[in-house]
Amino acid sequence: MKNENLFTAALDALTNNGCPSDLAQEAAYIVANDDPYQPDLGRTLEQQQIIQETLPYLQSGIYDQFETIDETPNPLTHGQFLGNFGGELPDETIWRLGEGDSTALNDITDDATRDKACNIFTRLEELGAWE
Repeated sequence: MKNENLFTAALDALTNNGCPSDLAQEAAYIVANDDPYQPDLGRTLEQQQIIQETLPYLQSGIYDQFETIDETPNPLTHGQFLGNFGGELPDETIWRLGEGDSTALNDITDDATRDKACNIFTRLEELGAWE
């Protein structure tokens, strides 16, 4: 690997914004081995695609497109997760939870936070919030 510090910084930025760890590691490895003297930084088409997949995790403000929580697709669920985890979890993770994506629970690294999110998710599921 050409740049260990860049690898660590890219990995942290991606995982802190809800990127799945496997994808984040692949992308961080690619970025850490970029060659600024080569076209496309020396990236293959496959590597370019991997980087493209990570870009949404680096864009912030997923909730900025809404004036109020009532404008989200599922105001009840988004309100619960945003109210409980806003500022604590990346917006992308909160968005996925609000949309009923249980795999987002796996992206929460803190045990206490994950347990709390699991409890809320389960209660909302039992209420039929995403039906």
